[in-house]
Amino acid sequence: MEAKLFFFAIGWWLCCYHPWTNVHGEYYSSVEQMRKLLKLEESLVTSLGQYIKLHEQKIEFLHRQRDLLEKELKKGLKDDIEYSSNPVSAFLMVNRLVNDWERLRAFMDMDVGAKLQNTTEMPTHEDLIGVVEGLARLQDMYELNAKEMASGKLLDRTIGRQLKTAECYEIGNKLTAAKSYRHAVSWLRESLRLWTMDSPGVSKVEVMNALSYALSHQGEYEEALELTQKVLKLQPDNQRALNSKEPLEKWIEYKKQHGLPPPVPEPYVKNYPSLCRGDDQRPAKELAKLRCRYEHNRTPFLRISPLKLQEVNHDPMIVMYHDVISNKEIDAIISISKPLMHRSMVGDDHEKAVSKTRTSSNAWLDDVMHPVVRTLSQRTEDMTNLAMTAAERLQVGNYGIGGHYLPHYDYAVAEEGKEVYPSIGKGNRIATVMYYLSDVAIGGATVFPQLGLGVFPQKGSAIFWYNLHANGTVDHRTLHGACPVFVGSKWVGNKWIHERGQEFRRSCELDPKV
Repeated sequence: MEAKLFFFAIGWWLCCYHPWTNVHGEYYSSVEQMRKLLKLEESLVTSLGQYIKLHEQKIEFLHRQRDLLEKELKKGLKDDIEYSSNPVSAFLMVNRLVNDWERLRAFMDMDVGAKLQNTTEMPTHEDLIGVVEGLARLQDMYELNAKEMASGKLLDRTIGRQLKTAECYEIGNKLTAAKSYRHAVSWLRESLRLWTMDSPGVSKVEVMNALSYALSHQGEYEEALELTQKVLKLQPDNQRALNSKEPLEKWIEYKKQHGLPPPVPEPYVKNYPSLCRGDDQRPAKELAKLRCRYEHNRTPFLRISPLKLQEVNHDPMIVMYHDVISNKEIDAIISISKPLMHRSMVGDDHEKAVSKTRTSSNAWLDDVMHPVVRTLSQRTEDMTNLAMTAAERLQVGNYGIGGHYLPHYDYAVAEEGKEVYPSIGKGNRIATVMYYLSDVAIGGATVFPQLGLGVFPQKGSAIFWYNLHANGTVDHRTLHGACPVFVGSKWVGNKWIHERGQEFRRSCELDPKV
C-alpha cells in the first residue's frame, strides 16, 4: 500500500510542476498573472506536504519491518547453530533473504536516498528449494508432520515459534515447486487450518487453489475438485479454479476406469530411516559381546597414552575411539577449513558432480597446511596402525539443512582393465576413519543398514572400520550413510586410507572367504 501511495505522490508532484513549466506568459507584466503564481505556489506547498506525509508513512512502515526483522534476528543470534540448522527457521530465513529483503530493497530505492548495502552474496531461489527439500527429507526420515513442526514444538523441545498462515502457505508452495507434493499437501492443509479473516499475507482462495493443485499431483482428484468448487462459490470468476475444474473432472473419470499408477518406491535403502531414528536392530545377545577398553598395543606411543576404544561391531570390526581430538584442535581444523569450503561432489576422479544424494560442503587439508593437520595424521596412524603414505588428505565436511549422504560404499569398483582411484595410485580404500568435530542435537547419525547399527556423533570421537576384507576383496557389509541433520551443525573429518603400503601393517589372507 505504501509503495502504491508513493508512486501516486510522484505522479502528483509531477502534475503540480506541469502548469509551471508550461507557462509562456510574462508574469511581471500583470498583477492578475502574479495572482496565478500565488495559486501555483499554494498547490506546490500542498503537494509537498503530501509528499512529506507519504515519506513519513514510508519511514513508519520501514520502522515496523525493521522491528519485526530485528526481533526474528535476535532469536537466531541467541543460538545461531540451532536456529540455522532448524529446517523451519532456516526456510523462513532464506525466504526472507530471497524475497522479503528484495521487496524492501526495491521499496527503499524509491527515491529515499539510501540503498541497502551487502558484501555477502544473497541466497537464491535454488537455496530456497534446497531448504524445503531438506525439510521434506526430515519429515520422511523422522516421521514428522507439518502440524507439529508449525507449532514450534517437536520431540519434547521448542524448536521455534508458531508459524503463521502465510508462512505455512509459502513452505507448501515451495514444496510444490520442488515436486514434493505429498509434503506440500500437509503444509497447505495446515495453512488452511490456521487461516482466519485476520490472517495477513494470503487469502483463503489462494490456499485452497494451491492445495487443490498439490492434491491433483497426488492423484487425490476428488478432493482437489471439491476445493476448486468451493473456490468458485467464493469467487465465480476465479480463473485458476475455472481452468482446473474440467481437467479434474476428466481425471476423476479416468481414475474410475483405469485406476492410479503404482506409487513410486521410497528412495531409501532398507533400514536406513529406522536406524536414523535410533532403532538399533541387532539382538541383545550380540550387543552383550561388545566391550570398551584402553587400546595400548598398536604402537609404542600408545603405551604411554592409550586410547579409549569402544567396540561397535565385531564382524566386520567397527570401533569408536573417544576423546581422540581436543576442542582446541577441532577449532583449528574448522577455522582452516571454512574459507576453503565448497559443495560436496559424488563420483570418481573423472566424473564428479553435485548430487542431491549428498548435501554438504567440504574442504581438503594437506599435512603441510598446519601442525594440527599433521598431528591428526599421526594420530590416525596410531589408531589404525596403517601407513599414512597411502592416505588421502583430510576431508573436512559440514552438513546443511537436512544434510545427509545416502547409503554408499567408501571403496570403488573399477571397470575391467582399469585401476581404482588412478589419480592417487595407491589402490582401493582399505579403511575409513571419521572424526566427529561437533555434537549434533538431533539427527546426523552414521548408520550401517546391512548391519542394523547406527553411531551418533560425539564431539572429539572417531569411528574406524575396514572397507576391504583381509584378502583385498570389497566388504559389501560396510554400506553406510549419513543421516539427515535435524537440529545442529554437523562437522566431520574423514581420513581415507588406501591399501598399497599396508602389506606389513595388515597381512593379506589367502582364504577367499576372509
